[in-house]
Amino acid sequence: MNRAKFVKISLLLTALSLSIIIPMFAVSVTAKKQVYTSGPVLINDAVPGCSWMDWSAEPWLKGSGTEEDPYVIKDLVIDVSGSIFAMMIQDSDAYFKIMKCTFSNGGIEGESAGLVLANTKNGVIFKNRFIDNKGAGIAVIGCLHIRIQKNYCSENQVGIYIRWGMYTTIKQNDCKNNFVSGIVIASAHKNIIEKNYCVGNARAGIALINIGEPEHSPKDNIIYKNTLENNLLGINSTDADMNDVLRNTIADNFYGISFGLGSEGNTVYHNNFIDNSVQAFDYQPIMNNWSHPYMEEGNFWSDTSYEYDEYPFVEKNGWEYFTIIEEEIINAKLDPEANKLGFGREFRSDEKGYLIPGVMQLFSERMEGLAFPPYTIQVVFGEEVIILSDTVWYFDEEGQMFGEPGLVQIFYLVIPAYYFTVFKELPLGYYEFQFEFTWYDNGEKIYFNYPTSFYLV
Repeated sequence: MNRAKFVKISLLLTALSLSIIIPMFAVSVTAKKQVYTSGPVLINDAVPGCSWMDWSAEPWLKGSGTEEDPYVIKDLVIDVSGSIFAMMIQDSDAYFKIMKCTFSNGGIEGESAGLVLANTKNGVIFKNRFIDNKGAGIAVIGCLHIRIQKNYCSENQVGIYIRWGMYTTIKQNDCKNNFVSGIVIASAHKNIIEKNYCVGNARAGIALINIGEPEHSPKDNIIYKNTLENNLLGINSTDADMNDVLRNTIADNFYGISFGLGSEGNTVYHNNFIDNSVQAFDYQPIMNNWSHPYMEEGNFWSDTSYEYDEYPFVEKNGWEYFTIIEEEIINAKLDPEANKLGFGREFRSDEKGYLIPGVMQLFSERMEGLAFPPYTIQVVFGEEVIILSDTVWYFDEEGQMFGEPGLVQIFYLVIPAYYFTVFKELPLGYYEFQFEFTWYDNGEKIYFNYPTSFYLV
């Protein structure tokens, strides 16, 4: 992490902290729970009197900062005025969670935020309220591996602001009625913005912006399954490259999505564009993909399709519908009892069966450029080579195998009953063959051989 970027804010906040970190806190007892109140809080192990240990005597802080026993800040209310932040955690490697707290009136004339995380990692911000902060509700600056989930961010300048860092997950947050934008990704890379509700923000529901040189363009972010309604712009991209926008509902905004100058290599597919005054604007449309280049599937448009979407859907959520054969293959792939060839299973020769290898690209792999399409698979059975060209794409939303969403391409061959015993004249027994996979990792073509077997019964 480039620590030079934090010099200005570090010096400013450290100076401010000397006068404001002496906390004024109280305990309010209700019938349901205790709620603690405090003045501005700075947590920084390098500042005397401000370390995690220095704050550990407070009733709202528990834990020891390890992965197994993270620090937990819970049920804390900080309502400040005239302070650049309500809480700031800076230069921290400790594991921590902030839960069920309220931060309001933080920031001065658009600067800073209710909660600031700077040069920090391993944090979870969960089920908090960020209201009426003069800057952002949450500002995450130069951080790694932060999860921001199920928070309520309203009437701030910006609901959630991410700058420079990587591997932030922003999930299931309500970001509405903010005076600028709901979520801003500023020169940050490899983040997942997922299932957020960004409604009624004065400018953008979600904005991706470059705040520096071209190398600081926000890249490899995934904007997935968000609801973006009644904003000036549903999604606004300014000089942002190689981001994926998929499965979002973008409705009743003035601009549904806008790609400004310098936005290149972005992929927009499987989104519902509904009744936006301007459904889509792209300063250089041939530089972006308005459908998935390998799936050959685009978006649903409630009126005339955007001219650069080559594969539009005629129904809302049209990508959820499969043909009879596609549904048959997906069901067979997911059914452990289906008559499938390989992986040491018994293959019943007198029934219809399937050869179904597949490739899955997880969100994390997509952000790292790993296991990238186009994929190819061929099967080597003795001296016979079978190239599998029939394919079905589907989206594994639940991430049942790997714990995160991913896009799956299934290659398949339907094998008729008695194909091996009658047509191929093979006796019952044990057989070996191999799959040969190819795909791309960081632009390099990868070959992978996978030996497998089956019992013909």
